[in-house]
Parts: sequence; structure tokens; C-alpha cells
Amino acid sequence: MAMQAQISQQLTCGLGRLKSPVPQASSYCIKQHGHKPRLSFSVAALTPSLQQRCDEWLALDTDSSTISEASQAIDTENEALLQDCLGQRLAFGTAGLRGIMGFGFNRMNQVVVQQTTQGFCKYLQEQAGPKLATQGVAIGYDGRHHSKEFAHLAAAVFVSQNVRVHLFSEVVPTPFVAGAVTYKGCAGGIMITASHNPKQYNGYKVYWGNGCQIIPPHDVGIAAAIDAQTELWDLPSDVTSSELVKDPLHLVTQRYYYALQQDLSFRPRQDNPKAAPVVYTPLHGVGLPWVQKAFTSFNLPPPIPVVEQALPNPDFPTLTFPNPEEGPGVLDLAFATAKAHGAKLVLANDPDADRFAAAEQDPTTGAWRIFSGNEIGILLAHWLWCCWRRDHMDDDPACVVMLASAVSSKMLQAMAQEERFKFDETLTGFKWLGHRGLELQQAGFTPLFAFEEAIGFMFAGPPGSIKDKDGVAAAAVFAEMAADLNQWGITVAQHLESLRDLYGYFETRSSYFTSDRPADIRAVFERLRHEGNYPKAMAGVEITAVRDLDSGLDTAQAEGRSRLPWQKGDLMLTFTLDNVHTLTLRASGTEPKLKYYLEVSDEDDAATAMNLADKLEAAIATELVLPEKHGLIPKQNNLIRAEIE
Repeated sequence: MAMQAQISQQLTCGLGRLKSPVPQASSYCIKQHGHKPRLSFSVAALTPSLQQRCDEWLALDTDSSTISEASQAIDTENEALLQDCLGQRLAFGTAGLRGIMGFGFNRMNQVVVQQTTQGFCKYLQEQAGPKLATQGVAIGYDGRHHSKEFAHLAAAVFVSQNVRVHLFSEVVPTPFVAGAVTYKGCAGGIMITASHNPKQYNGYKVYWGNGCQIIPPHDVGIAAAIDAQTELWDLPSDVTSSELVKDPLHLVTQRYYYALQQDLSFRPRQDNPKAAPVVYTPLHGVGLPWVQKAFTSFNLPPPIPVVEQALPNPDFPTLTFPNPEEGPGVLDLAFATAKAHGAKLVLANDPDADRFAAAEQDPTTGAWRIFSGNEIGILLAHWLWCCWRRDHMDDDPACVVMLASAVSSKMLQAMAQEERFKFDETLTGFKWLGHRGLELQQAGFTPLFAFEEAIGFMFAGPPGSIKDKDGVAAAAVFAEMAADLNQWGITVAQHLESLRDLYGYFETRSSYFTSDRPADIRAVFERLRHEGNYPKAMAGVEITAVRDLDSGLDTAQAEGRSRLPWQKGDLMLTFTLDNVHTLTLRASGTEPKLKYYLEVSDEDDAATAMNLADKLEAAIATELVLPEKHGLIPKQNNLIRAEIE
């Protein structure tokens, strides 16, 4: 029985009447291209090049909704919108595609999805032909608008080339697609999701045959193949009836939950049913049934769902941003549910359940503490380390490795130095963490864990494990850790403070600025680089080293070159202050944001670290970014503007 049906029945029977807003059977039908009458509109006000782009689009599009949108823009001579939607192609990179849904080559829609899949298919045929021919590809989707139809369209492209497709029959967490690629030995995988972006967005995430997200040069190769395959292929009208299409759901869930119980549950099974109640919200995403099953596999009591956010809803009606990183307001309904049930711990996933967040109520003040991604990373890393050490007392700790991205807390590195296991650092993103973990595993190390400050956590585990961030596993592991602490009368926050006493005080600050124009963000980096004349100080603190991934410069290294991969055009700068503290500025690869990551450390005094972090954070805007000069908007103003709109 489908997991969605199970949870719908449970919520209806046990928690009151709750209608699922998820659309029923899709009305989408894959058209046979090449038999559509050519549409053309001639508007004198449009430039010849823009008129040509309009004609090109209308000759390809078969979706009545996007045809209507394009026609309205043409009829009203909305040149700005037409230029935005048609003037360039939605860029394909290591993150795949992510963009607003609508008409045009610069939006997420049927034409762009089909062209992208045609390019990916051709690239796989060239680079992994034998594996593609025998093992096929895996395709999944989340609960956003058009996700299912985009997934079926992608499947139809591969079927048209006589390629096997392991197509999930219902919405699934993103890590399940990574698992399907690994478990089925596929040549590649596709997940249709925009993760935690607002409701107007959708996306297209790509996996390589090793189960990891793609890294260079595959992104460039796929992008070139897309540009070479813009003429739409004729496609089968019903992929679900094809003998080439199979549902991998049963196999993936069977192997996934077996591995979860065997490799990540560490307490005696008879102890876990005594755990205190936990509230969980999937933020209108896909996570609830899969997290419930994870708790069952750990023998934990089922989490208490936030009813208003329990089922997938592509409109995210209770949220401005469906992202647990965006502040306390995102978790307000979870806190209310916790109060009603006497729960002290709240857990959350983003809508595609690859990220994980947690909050705990202070037993004295009643205030809720939302743990940062860095804090959750350290808590999970220490839990996994202690459990591994308990079971491997005679093994050399140097065989164990944990990883973090360059913008994440260095507290894990301090832990590694103290406990004598290996620490490794990568570029931002789980595409790098996954690949590096696999390389280290193949070199004989035991990767236990990797994390990124953006609430992403990977449980590397034994060969065949999922090599991407996994919010479902993180929820179960964190809940078991909290239950173990609670058994000894210790809160999660108290335990975190004991780790700070042990490994040092690391005070982090992270936020972002946004702009509607990527050129504004690039201008900030160009000014800071200023032909190699980087800033010398910040808030009166000396900048003692600079790493610039546009040029490969790293003045902290003896040879002056970055040990991390770099390429011309990368918008990522790291400043080391007073030889200890770090500040990284980087442009997001999936959103129009300039992000910053500041960390200040002190071996002995938390207050000293906190005060300096406050001072340096204030200087990020006033001395480095200068948002007013460049037309950038700070995070707080973005949230206010979104709420007004």
C-alpha cells in the first residue's frame, strides 16, 4: 500500500479530518512533437531577435498553460518579461537546474525539462553507454507543482531511447533517488525537486552512476549536450505502461531501512520505546511517512506530526519560506503542537526531506532553542564517534574519517585532533562531500559522517550507503541520541555545552544578502579583489590570509595555492582573521544570494568568542559587502518584504 495513502488514513482517523491538497491523477499528457501547428505572433514593438525567440518558443511548446502565459506577454508587449523568460537558457550546473516555473527557456517547464533530459541522455550514452544500456536510470519527484509530470516526461525521454527507467510511483525524499542509483547500479539519476525554495520554483537534480551528485567536468559536458539537443524528440504517450519502466520503491525502502537499523541505531532496542515524545514536521513536504518508518526501525515511539503541515502541499500555505533555516516563524506550529502534547523536542525536514533541523525547549525558561546546522553537525558527529569507539575499542581511530565543507564549523576539526581520527574538508555542497567520502572509502578509510552548516548531514557508513545528505536518517539518529541523553537527565543543549568545554568555543554567524541581478553580487567580489589588493583588516582585526577560488590563491599555504578545487569565475572568498577566525563570502549556486559564514573561536571563553563574532558580523555589511552601494538586500529585509507581498 502506498505510504501516502497510509498517512492520509492515519491523519483522518487519528487526528481529525484533514484533506490532502496534493493534486490527484495528473492531467498532464506527453505529446508527440512534430505534429503541432506552428504558432507565431508578430508584434511591431518587439526587437527582431526577441520576436525570433518568441517564435522559437511557440514552435516547441505544447503545454496550454505556458502557451497562454507566453501569448499574454506577447499581446501586452511585456518586453521585460519576454526578455527575462526567453533571452537566455536556464543555466545547468553541478546543482542541475532550479528556477521559477513558467514559459520560456529561462524557466522550469516541459520544454526545458525535455531538452535537459535529452542532453543528459546523450551524455550518458557517450560517457557510460554500456552501464546505461544494462542498468538504466533512476527518477524520483517531490510534491511540488508539476514535479510528477516533469519526472514522467524525463522518463519518457529515456524510454524513447530504449533505456530502462526506475521510476518511483509516488513522492519520495531526495536521498531515495541517490539510494536507487546505488542499489540498482544505475548509470545516473534524476530528482525533480526545488528543495526548500518558495512555491513558484521547481528543479532538476542529477546524480552520476556512483550515487553522488555530479561534479565538473560532467556539468559542462551535460550543458553542452543539452545545447546540442534542443529539437524535441517524439516521445511515448504513456511511460507507466512501458516494459522498460519499473518502480524501485519496494527495493529502495527495504534496503534503506535495513541499513538504517543495522548501521545507525546504537541503543538497546528495549530502551528506545521509553523515549520522551518528539514532534515532527515535514513543512508540507514528503517526509512524514518515511520518518515515521525510520522511527519504527529504531524502535522509537512514533513522532507526533504537526497536522497542519503533515501532507505534501505544493502551495506551502502556512509558510512564507518552506525552509527550517529561515528562523523561528517556520517552526511556530511545531512549537504549538509540542506544547499541546508536552513534548520538549521538535524535529523538521525541508520539503524534499534531505535537510534536517531540530529545536529543544529549555526546561527552566520554557524558551525554544533552534540548533544551527553546525551545532547539529557536532552533536551527531560526537554521537557517531562515541558509538563507533564503543564497538571498536581495539581499532586505530586514524582509520576513521569525518568531513565538513569549507564554510562549516572547524569544531569538527578540533574534535578530530583531540580524538585522533582524520578530518577532511571539501568545497561547499554534498556533491563534493559525497565524492570525497567515496574516494576516502576506496583508499581504506571508514567514513562515518559528513555535514554542512546548511542543515545537511550524510551518514557515510559502509560501502553501498547513500552518498548525499539525508534528512530522514538524521531525524532518527538525532532522536535516538536525544533519548540517550534524556535517560541520564541531560538535555541536548547541556550536552552541546559540554562539547564546547571539551573541544573549544566556536561562535558562528551566517546569513545572506539577495539581489535580482547576479551582476550586483559579482560586483561585490570584483571590488574586494581589486586586482589582488584584498582588504587588510576588518573591524580592526587583521586579515592574515586570503583564499580566492577565482584565481586559486591561498596565502595560508606555503606554496600560496588553494588545496581545494577552483576555477575562474568562482565567487568564493575566505578571509582568515588574526590567524584563527574565518569569514567566507560566496554566491549561492541555486539562489540569487550572497552568503556569508563567520566563525570565531576561543579555547577558554565563550563570551570572548561571542563578543568578537558580533563585532565582526556587523562589519561584514559596513566594511566588506556594502549592500546599499551594490543594491543588495539583507536577509531580515527579505523576510519582511516576502511577508508583505
